[in-house]
Amino acid sequence: MTNITDIRIYKIEGTGNLKAFVTVTFDNSFAVHGIKIMEGDNGLWINMPASRDKKGEFKDIFHPVNKESREILVTSILDAYTVETTDGAPVESEF
Repeated sequence: MTNITDIRIYKIEGTGNLKAFVTVTFDNSFAVHGIKIMEGDNGLWINMPASRDKKGEFKDIFHPVNKESREILVTSILDAYTVETTDGAPVESEF
């Protein structure tokens, strides 16, 4: 697995379920922009960057390809968001 070397949280105020945009840097070499932290009925969740295809459907343009990588990415992002927004207090999340 590639190492996550930086996570930048850009909080959004007053936009309903959207809580923040996130940029994740891997191995100090590659950055992924446009990850979203969303809040739903079961807590926080991550929305991967996507683009609309010819049929008008959204398709992820970046995503982990296995469960372990997804859990590492989601946990790292939500931990960073927790530190940024609540000074380390726990935040409930869903996978």
